[in-house]
Amino acid sequence: MNQNAEPAKIIENSLKNKEFKNALSLCKKYSSSLGEKDFYYLTSVCYRYLNESKKALINLDKLIQIDPNYGRAYQEIGHTNVLLKDKNKALKAYLRAVRHNPSLQSSWLGILSLENKNEELIKFVEQNVIYLKNLPPELKTVISFTHEGKLSRADRICREYLRDHPHDIEAMRLLANIGRDLNIYEDAEFLLESALLFDPNNAKIKYDYINILTKRQKYGEALFHAQNFYDEDPSNINAMKLLSTALFRTDRYKEAIKIYNDILELEPNNTDVMLSKGHLYKTSGELDKSIESYKKAYQTDKYFGDSYWSLANLKTYKFSDKEVKSLDKMVNDVYVSEDERAFMHFALGKAYEDLNEYKKSFKHYKEGNLIKKNKSLFNTSDFTKECQNQIDVCTKDLFEMKKSWGSESNAPIFILGLPRVGSTLIEQILSSHSLVEPTHELPNIISTALRLNERKSQDISSRYPDILLSLSAPQLKLIGDKYISDSEVFRTDKPYFIDKMPNNFRHIGLIKLILPNAKIIDIRRASMSACFSCFKQLFAEGQEFTYDLKDLAGYYNNYVELMDHWNGVLPDQILSISYEDVVNNFEESVRKILEYCEIPFEQQCLEFYKSKRSVKTPSAEQVRQPIYTSGMDYWKNYEPYLDDLKNNLKY
Repeated sequence: MNQNAEPAKIIENSLKNKEFKNALSLCKKYSSSLGEKDFYYLTSVCYRYLNESKKALINLDKLIQIDPNYGRAYQEIGHTNVLLKDKNKALKAYLRAVRHNPSLQSSWLGILSLENKNEELIKFVEQNVIYLKNLPPELKTVISFTHEGKLSRADRICREYLRDHPHDIEAMRLLANIGRDLNIYEDAEFLLESALLFDPNNAKIKYDYINILTKRQKYGEALFHAQNFYDEDPSNINAMKLLSTALFRTDRYKEAIKIYNDILELEPNNTDVMLSKGHLYKTSGELDKSIESYKKAYQTDKYFGDSYWSLANLKTYKFSDKEVKSLDKMVNDVYVSEDERAFMHFALGKAYEDLNEYKKSFKHYKEGNLIKKNKSLFNTSDFTKECQNQIDVCTKDLFEMKKSWGSESNAPIFILGLPRVGSTLIEQILSSHSLVEPTHELPNIISTALRLNERKSQDISSRYPDILLSLSAPQLKLIGDKYISDSEVFRTDKPYFIDKMPNNFRHIGLIKLILPNAKIIDIRRASMSACFSCFKQLFAEGQEFTYDLKDLAGYYNNYVELMDHWNGVLPDQILSISYEDVVNNFEESVRKILEYCEIPFEQQCLEFYKSKRSVKTPSAEQVRQPIYTSGMDYWKNYEPYLDDLKNNLKY
């Protein structure tokens, strides 16, 4: 035996040689160097082969507590329950395993051996078995590592494979998916475009390509390709789903609803589509229909956590006693996935909040956030460095030297700051004006920063914001003009439009260099109110700093310090306005905002709540109501539990 080999490899070799007792002894011998996860996994495998199923399951329970998303753990549960002749538990475990890690061929085969009724499921499983059978071992490893969160290793293996097989379409697709998971969307889009050149009829590539266009909020392009994909085969469920999403994103709601209903005729139990219908109705202000769709989703699948959170996220919905009781029971069910459990915790947080049971409410908000935190890559010290880099590079001298170098357009109005601080309210006020077009939380500025960074992997150091020092006048104008042209898909002929991406405060230097005539409104809320409001909101994506009270405090501190810098180097160019001022001195604040934007006063801005426009943020229902003050100090109900926030805030 090679004593220099990794302990896990030594144990695996013993298992291959059917030396099960020896493998178990080695697990105990190397327990300190294996790590908890490998120890419990390999120990459970040993016990299964030794026909000690109960001991195997005990170790697997411990493994799931460490990593509830570990597919191989559920595969082992499946294998062990087969030995125990509990087919129902085995089938559930295998289904859970492939959901977390679709490279587990043994689990797919396990499902086939146990399922004999659901023809649709059997067909789907057979397709996956054939797919994995024909897949090179390197790419199976890539899929496994990707779904286990080992993205850097997956990226490296996939790139090495592509060097030897440069035209392997599936490898290109998998690498694009890794880029998507790393939020390197532009690279992912390029890879999928390239793959389509080699194989223009590949349905998987088309599907992923349209999804990445949607991810990059290139909704016009996504709709074009989705329509073509659908026209090729109107009965293709995936094509129908893509088209309905694209129609929704481009505000073509009636057409989107028709496609959603077509899908539900073919798949009456499709809870994802029910959820999407609910989101559409919420966006368009049809609250009753939204509630009906969300309820239909959880009535179809009681474990569908997102449906409960979507109801809670309406802000105006109150759960019944029966719903609360049911959620309380389900949230600890062993077969609820961690993602669904997080949704349920946040829903229960809102439910107990409405019942004024703030201790229970906070417990659930905390548990939900902890689940999300454990999957998050956010690091406060990294963010502090990012902000300091902006301060070091974007000096007053830089803006003086490159003044008026960018695009001449004065159309954009940026509303930025933290989420949940009143930005949707300001947007609603401004968009009530006849000259102002609401758009979305556009990703264009962040995408531009990523593009300037030229990061192709995690191992390459950043070039942004340093590259701002060397960009020429024509380059800055080109980037600014591109931003304007890319926004046209969301606009009509109104002279001004709103970009409400809150995280753009991190890139004000870039904004003012490429769009020197743009207006910037920084909406700020008292620190405890702002941070706690974020903590009890489960964002769809992009706000990972909200999962921990200390992270929230650090983020808020950095935000204030960076905004102080921007106001110092760009005097009188940014309008800072507090949410509290807007609420307490409403008309005065509205007039101040319009004056800064150089837009004439219109009475309808004071009656913003009458607007029928679509709203796609968590505040959708709140901004359809007149101004109210009840939520300003709401955090005080939770004050006994907020020491980590209070003690780390500087401002």
